[in-house]
Amino acid sequence: MINIEYDKAIFLDEANLRWQDDDILNCSKKIFSLDDDKETSLIKIEKDSTFHNSNKVNSVEIFVLDGIYSNEFGSFKKGTYLKLPREDESKITSTTGCEIFKKTNYKQNTVETSIVDTSNTYWSQGQGNLEVMPLSDQTALVKWPRDEVFVPHTHWGGEEIFVLKGTFMDEHGEYKIGTWLRNPHLSKHFPYVKEETIIFVKTGHL
Repeated sequence: MINIEYDKAIFLDEANLRWQDDDILNCSKKIFSLDDDKETSLIKIEKDSTFHNSNKVNSVEIFVLDGIYSNEFGSFKKGTYLKLPREDESKITSTTGCEIFKKTNYKQNTVETSIVDTSNTYWSQGQGNLEVMPLSDQTALVKWPRDEVFVPHTHWGGEEIFVLKGTFMDEHGEYKIGTWLRNPHLSKHFPYVKEETIIFVKTGHL
């Protein structure tokens, strides 16, 4: 088990993690958190390879970081977000090779399916100068303009972040592209950026 202490803040830079071969699924992974069958990780699928079926998937949340990801619902390019109540792993493949950020078996109270092509979806005005793109219940992309400073705030139900572009900062450190952060319930911080930054954010689920 890796990083299952949900009452503690944690951050991991994917550049400091090594790819691990997953022979059961036929892919490579950089694992951020693993708790029994719940997993948060980066997954790399080689060109024209197909997943083996582990029969352990009851929900998935995916953001395609590179290449084309295919499953029984279709083929999805870089920048696509998927939230699915179930996925048939034996139908997962990639004609180009791809890399994805994936959360598995973190089933919410409501069954929800959401597929969003973020490259063709409008941003909405958020607090201050932030722009927000809702992806599903509790999940969104947030765009920070250069030199934006946010108000200090408390995370009710916690917060999880994956940095997609730029460098996210707070009083605890600097988190460049590819960094995953998890802040626990009632944690506090004062975030800001120096360059345009985009983060994948989940809130209230911890």
